Amino acid sequence: MDTAINPGGDFDTDIIGRPYTIDGTDVLLQKIYICLSGHRGGFIYDRELGGELYKIVLSDDNAEELLEIRAREAVKDIREAEVCGVRIRDGAAYVFVNIDDRIYNIALRGI
Repeated sequence: MDTAINPGGDFDTDIIGRPYTIDGTDVLLQKIYICLSGHRGGFIYDRELGGELYKIVLSDDNAEELLEIRAREAVKDIREAEVCGVRIRDGAAYVFVNIDDRIYNIALRGI
């Protein structure tokens, strides 16, 4: 169980403004999102958390290849998940992750 975090990095809130908890696969997906979107070295309590996806120029010819390499590196310590593909479309990066034989799409905007 964990507290839900919104894409801006703040606690997500319910309809009356209170933070709420998530569990199961939602916790794992949130952890993966943080690893993909966070800058490695940017978390004071864990300098190894995060990745280097933010360094990728999405318009470069080799951007999808770099995105897949860096996405795999960012989530390598999460045993329950495996990056199984990436896509760049309309200025956003999408990382596809396999968890228990189910594919989840994680959208990363502004990396």
